[in-house]
Amino acid sequence: MMPRSNLNRRMMGQALLLSFAFCGLWPLQSGLAADPAPPAGFRAILNGRDLTGWHGLNPHGVEKLTGEKKEANLAQQRAEFPKHWTVENGELVNDGHGPYATTDEEFGDIELLIDYKTVPKADSGIYLRGTPQVQIWDWNQVFDPKNPTRRPHLGSGGLFNNTAGTTGRDPLMPADRPFGEWNQFRIRQVSDRTWVWLNEKLVVDGAVMENYYDRSQPLVAKGPIMLQTHGGEIRWRNIFVRNFTPDEAKQILSEADAETQKRLVQALTLHASFDKGFDADFARGDKTCYAQGKELKTAAPTDEVRLVPDAGRFGGALHFTKKNNFRPMYKDTGALGYNAKNWNASVGVWLRLNPDKDLEPGYCDPVQIVGDDNKKGYIFMEWSKDETPRFFRYAIRPLFHIWNPDNVQWADIPFNKRPMVQVDKAPFSQETWTHAVFTLENVNDKSKPQVGRLYLNGKLQGTIENWDLTFAWDPAQVQLVLGASYVGYMDDLAVFNRALTDGEVKHLYGLKQGVQELK
Repeated sequence: MMPRSNLNRRMMGQALLLSFAFCGLWPLQSGLAADPAPPAGFRAILNGRDLTGWHGLNPHGVEKLTGEKKEANLAQQRAEFPKHWTVENGELVNDGHGPYATTDEEFGDIELLIDYKTVPKADSGIYLRGTPQVQIWDWNQVFDPKNPTRRPHLGSGGLFNNTAGTTGRDPLMPADRPFGEWNQFRIRQVSDRTWVWLNEKLVVDGAVMENYYDRSQPLVAKGPIMLQTHGGEIRWRNIFVRNFTPDEAKQILSEADAETQKRLVQALTLHASFDKGFDADFARGDKTCYAQGKELKTAAPTDEVRLVPDAGRFGGALHFTKKNNFRPMYKDTGALGYNAKNWNASVGVWLRLNPDKDLEPGYCDPVQIVGDDNKKGYIFMEWSKDETPRFFRYAIRPLFHIWNPDNVQWADIPFNKRPMVQVDKAPFSQETWTHAVFTLENVNDKSKPQVGRLYLNGKLQGTIENWDLTFAWDPAQVQLVLGASYVGYMDDLAVFNRALTDGEVKHLYGLKQGVQELK
C-alpha cells in the first residue's frame, strides 16, 4: 500500500478532532436529529430534520436532452425526490429508487465526512462535483470473470467510473463493515485529485478523478455532491463538509507531489542518462552496460549505436543509426528484482523516431527483459513488422504453454488472444520525444491480481490482465536489453522496484530535468 499522504501543519489540530470522530463520536450523535454536531472546521449539509438544501437529479437521465424536454424531466425528478427520500431520526433514507439526492450548493476543493449503511444486493456511490463516483458495493458479491472490470469483492471506496485499469479505480484494500453496521467515509477532493478513507483505512491515495462526461477534459472546478440510489435501501447520516481555501488546496497538492517524489526516489533502482556513456549513472547493483552476447563485454560506442551529446530529452542520448546486432544490456543484479514468488517492477524510457520511416522491416523491440530461455518468459515493447502504420505494443509472455498452447507463430495469434497491450496510433515522431513506461505487478503470484500496464506520455494505454503470468527464469540470467532492431534516439532509462501508480508515472513524465531529479 502507498504511504498515507501527509496533512499540512495548519490542519493537524482538525485531523486530531477527526481521529476522535472516527473512534466513535459520530454514532453517538445519530439521535440529534435537530442539531447535527460537525467537527471543528466542518459544517452540516443535512439539517437532520428535512430535505432542505437537497433536490432530486439523475444526471444520466437528462444528459442528452435539451430545451423543454430537459426542463420537464428536471421538474419531474424534483417532484419524485421526496417520494423516495425521507429524513428519519437525523438519517437521510432512500428506498432504492428515484433520482439521486443532490445538493443545491456546488462544491470545489473540499473534505467530506459521511456515514452510510446499506443492504445486500444494493450498490451506490457518491458523486463529487456531479461526477461519478466514489463507489459503494455489496462486497459479498463473487467476482465474475465474464465482467472482469467489475470487482465488488475488492471492497468499496474506489473511483469506479475511472478508466478500467487505472490505479484508484479499485480500492487499495477492502475496508467495508458487515451489513447492519455503519460505514464512515472521509473524502478529500482537491483539484482533480481524490483521497478516500473508509473506516479509517486509506483506500484511494490521491488518484486523479476523471471527467466521466468528457475524458479529454479535466474535472470540472465545481459541482454538487450527489448520493446515488441503486437497487436497495441506503441510509446516510453525519454529512459534513469543510471547504479548503486556495492556499490550503495548494499546500495539499504540494505535499502530495513531494510525497510522490519521495516514493519514486525510494523505488528507483537504475538510471542511465547516456550523458557520458553507456553505464548507468545510478544502480543498486551493477552499473555496467554490457554488449549482449555469449561472452559479456563492456559496451562501447559503434558506428551503429552512438552517444550523441545534447541530442537527448535531457542532455545526451543513444542514437541507433540502423538495424544491427549490438544490443546494450544491463544485468538484473538488484535493478529489476526478478524472483519466483512475487515480482514487481517498472521500466521507463524516452524515445524519438518515426516508426514508419525510420524502422527497417521486421519486428523492433526498443526494450526487452529476457532470461535464460524465452520459452520460460519474455517481456518486450515492440513495433509490429508488417502493418502500416505499425502498431506499438507491450507484451508479457509467460511460460510458453500458457500463452501459446497451440504452438503457432506470434503473428498468427489474434490480437485479442495475446497477453499484450496494443496501441494503433502511438504518438511517436522524429520531432518530439515520447515517454514510454511499462509496469509488472504480482508476476509469479497466483494469489493476487497479475497485471501489466503500458503508459505513453503519462497516460495509461491499456492493461494486461486475467492471465497466468508465471515465469521460470534463472534469476542470475535476467537482463534488461535495449535496441533490438531499433532505429532512433533513446534517453533517460529508469527502472523501479515496483509497479508505479498512474500518479507516479504522470509525475515521472513531468520531471523538468528527468530522472536525475530523483537522486
